[in-house]
Amino acid sequence: MSKEIQINSGRRVSPATQRRIRRNALRLVGRVVVVRTLFNTFTGCLVSVGANSIRLRIYSGVNRVFITIRIPIGIILDIFRFRCS
Repeated sequence: MSKEIQINSGRRVSPATQRRIRRNALRLVGRVVVVRTLFNTFTGCLVSVGANSIRLRIYSGVNRVFITIRIPIGIILDIFRFRCS
């Protein structure tokens, strides 16, 4: 069973950074990515990219479940593919 959690903030990154993040995220759907936000860094599978947010599926160590988090594009500093090698 999967839960969805939303992260919110009053702080925002610049519109140019938001456009860059949205462009990069569209190419990375379905891949394991690292997302650096104003608060924390998340590693998980990028599920979808919406108009104002992305959905990222991550493993929660609590109760051994996967959760889906919705992160507003306005608080993302960087997104890139997780390289295994």
